[in-house]
Amino acid sequence: MNTGDVTMNRIIKLMFIYLILSTAVSAQTYDLDTYLELVEKNSHDLKIVEKQLEMADAIAKEAWATALPKISATGKYNRNFLESKLFVDMTNPETGESMTQEFKISRNNEWNFNAVLNQTLFSFQIGNALTAARQYEQLSDFAYRSGYQKIMSAAKKLFYQTLLLKTVAEVADTSENNARANYENMKQKFNQGLISEFELLQAEVNWKNEIPKVTQSVRNYQLLLANLKMFAGIPSADEIQLQGDLETHPEMPDKEGLDSVLAVRPDYLALDWERKLRETGVRAEKSAYYPDLQGNLIFSYSSQSDAWKINDNENKNIIGNLTLNIPIYLGGYVGAQVQKAKVDLDKTEIQLNKMKEEIEKDLNNIHLRLKEAEQRIKSAQSTLTTTKKAFHIAQVSADNGLITQLELKDARLFNDQAQLNFYSAVYDYLDAYFDWELAIGRVTKTAW
Repeated sequence: MNTGDVTMNRIIKLMFIYLILSTAVSAQTYDLDTYLELVEKNSHDLKIVEKQLEMADAIAKEAWATALPKISATGKYNRNFLESKLFVDMTNPETGESMTQEFKISRNNEWNFNAVLNQTLFSFQIGNALTAARQYEQLSDFAYRSGYQKIMSAAKKLFYQTLLLKTVAEVADTSENNARANYENMKQKFNQGLISEFELLQAEVNWKNEIPKVTQSVRNYQLLLANLKMFAGIPSADEIQLQGDLETHPEMPDKEGLDSVLAVRPDYLALDWERKLRETGVRAEKSAYYPDLQGNLIFSYSSQSDAWKINDNENKNIIGNLTLNIPIYLGGYVGAQVQKAKVDLDKTEIQLNKMKEEIEKDLNNIHLRLKEAEQRIKSAQSTLTTTKKAFHIAQVSADNGLITQLELKDARLFNDQAQLNFYSAVYDYLDAYFDWELAIGRVTKTAW
């Protein structure tokens, strides 16, 4: 083998091993629990979901504002540059003749102040607005829980998928190491005249074929690791290590009844509260047909003066009034709004029924996936035990010249593939299990 090729291959291999293992001593280690805590703290998606809770709080305040009294005050100053006069026709008491009498009715300075207290005393619209605000708060709370569970479930999947690709990279590296060690061993035997050049070339080809697999597997791992960092708000330049494995998995869960799932599943409950909100919306639109009663209390103050005396010629008054508004004909506008609200309600009820059917279907499908993955794990475990034993026998046989390098390569490939099949089966089971948690509305901040 060319010395330059050997050196270059070793450089490539060491470079990618460095990408996985570099700064292992100083790198921050994350297990699933600490990773989920970071996601909960830094996730942009979760922060967006949290804003919906703030919006619900603002809407509740807005609704209460329509029911609370409103107080306003106005003040005004007028400067009269000309006199205002009042002309009154009257009879001269001495002569009996008609005459016009002129009276000055303005002063140079005028002050006016008014304070108004307005209170809605009766209104169906306000009552419906308060009900809708409470319902929206409930809807937002369940929508937040749903978003939170989806984000936590996605984080779990991403964590274990990254572990899987890390394991794939490690298995590929182990396979390359074994192939290289076998090549070095065959090279020594060739130099001693114990094997043919053809067998040496076979070992060299087997080794070189493993190098691109290491390159590709490490690249895939690094790409997914970058996504994992971004999802949790970890700086991309930070070196991290994941602590976990794909050796264990939770037990097969029992089937859940549909009613018990619907009672706790947050996205279904959020949609159910949306349905209630739509019902209130229909009543709110109908309330425009009904009268409302407003009450006002007004304090009025005015004064006039040719000098700068604000308390000359004062007038004060306190006025109370009630206003009853009775809609008689609204041109069909309210009827159209009621119709639109009913259409929205019907659409929400259809969506609710559709979601119920989809949840039932998902529960059955995911449970089937879990069963299939569990069977694959058992089968892969049995196969792995067999291939490990077969590979060990093949290594001993190859060392003693009892089998060819091609047969040893096949044994190694079978063993490596069995190892990856086992880890892949465990990941598929975990993937289905996390979907199961999401489907039953019970996603936790722990592995299981």
